[in-house]
Amino acid sequence: MSKYPVEMKANLDGAIANLQAAKEALQAGQYTVSASRAADAAFHTGSMLLLDEEIELGAHGDVITLIREIFVKGRRLTKEQGGNLSWLFALRNAENRGTDIPVSSEEARKAVEVAESFFDAAKVILQA
Repeated sequence: MSKYPVEMKANLDGAIANLQAAKEALQAGQYTVSASRAADAAFHTGSMLLLDEEIELGAHGDVITLIREIFVKGRRLTKEQGGNLSWLFALRNAENRGTDIPVSSEEARKAVEVAESFFDAAKVILQA
């Protein structure tokens, strides 16, 4: 059992709330918001996994790097899942840099799918 149960619960709640918000924004045609919320959901999911490994972290970049090092290289997540997470965080980073290219409906849909798939995989990992 993790020594961070309160933090893990907060990240679980954040993942669920952001995933729901991403789906609602996608349905409303707010594609940039949807992709952003999906990335936030993935961040909270990754944070939860890392806290279960007793690793504290900070920035989004730390999460994706550590997830790839620990979970993809450790074969608890597939390379495809790792690549999808990298894509999702890159999409978010492009948005944060203020690029003028809007998120497309297809990108937003994929972002939600990636975040949801990662959340489902994390549940399996945490139950193991």
